[in-house]
Amino acid sequence: MNLRSAAITLCGMLLAAAAVLWLFDRQISGTWFRLGLQPEITSTLEQSLADQKSLARLDPERRDEYHARFETTQTLLNHLRILEHNRTEIARRWEMILLAAVAAVLAVAGGVHLIRQGRLDARIERLRVALVALSAGQEDLTIGDRGRDALSRIAGMIEETSRAMARDRKRLAYLKNLSGWQETARRHAHEMRTPLTAARLELARLERLLNPDDLEGARQAAGSVGEELERLGRFTQQFTSFARLPQPRTAVHDLGTVVEEFVGTFASAWSNLTLRFESVGRPLPASLDRDMLRQVLVNLCDNSSLAVRAQGEGRGTVTLRPGEAGRTVCLDVADDGPGVPLEIHSRIFEPYVTTRQVGEGMGLGLAISRKILLDHGGDLELLASSGAGTTFRLTFPRQAAEAA
Repeated sequence: MNLRSAAITLCGMLLAAAAVLWLFDRQISGTWFRLGLQPEITSTLEQSLADQKSLARLDPERRDEYHARFETTQTLLNHLRILEHNRTEIARRWEMILLAAVAAVLAVAGGVHLIRQGRLDARIERLRVALVALSAGQEDLTIGDRGRDALSRIAGMIEETSRAMARDRKRLAYLKNLSGWQETARRHAHEMRTPLTAARLELARLERLLNPDDLEGARQAAGSVGEELERLGRFTQQFTSFARLPQPRTAVHDLGTVVEEFVGTFASAWSNLTLRFESVGRPLPASLDRDMLRQVLVNLCDNSSLAVRAQGEGRGTVTLRPGEAGRTVCLDVADDGPGVPLEIHSRIFEPYVTTRQVGEGMGLGLAISRKILLDHGGDLELLASSGAGTTFRLTFPRQAAEAA
């Protein structure tokens, strides 16, 4: 505790106590005390005694009544004389009692002040330690101050800032890692494109030079080679798309309206999927690029369709639920498929991580989708996954309501 602050507080309490003591002793209790010892009161009581004696002589029939009044007045007069005789001692004792009461009040008030100041200092010290940790880069701080005063609000802001910094660091780390993968993909695509083009040209020339006696078999072999080259070409195109992701051209749209339009447009795009939209019944304005959001939703639905197909016959359901999460607008995309294997949960958004069979995909869809959401100022996260299905959450910055 600050010694200067404690000294000022103590002096203030002593001055207040002295003022209360002076007011009570000199202006209130002293006045009452002096009022009871006024000479006029004593002389009046003595005159009353003489009157009672006279009345007893003049009215013998009521002598007992006058005698009782005389005794009462005599007792009161004796008390006043005793009070007058011990006036100094009584005043001294009264002042001692007042001093003791004031000292007790000061002691209690001082103790309460010290306890409160100690707790306040402890809370301030926790805030100081949290700020030092925050400046050192520590993430997800928990101060545990849940009061309603200014310090509690400051503690809450520090915790919120640490969580925001943690999210930003994770996003920056992911974007940095993704940038490295994009550069790798760009180089691979560049290296693969030239030999692919040359191979296609040579294959076409070979078809023209084939022996006419075995033309059908040669064509089948050439067709098979062509299919493999085509598949390799699609992979090259995926490399190129991943390496050259454009920046989103965002505008404020009602997220519910955009998602509902997507469900209506793509309702029959996947033969083994049923798309279901759950409206919240109120506008959810968010800053987004409609075309790039559609690309993300197509990637997620493609994954769900392939997961349902891997289980065998049957249909699956993908539910799209827009809503709010804290200070963001969100969209939950949930399917009822087999879920994502637990061992790849932490790596699900890394490039080339996939659960598909060899040749069915390169594992770039989720990496591209998350990059798109991060470029929006939001995020894409795996919210839940089990044998009963998988839920992804897309978040967007909340915007003031504008024309969509």
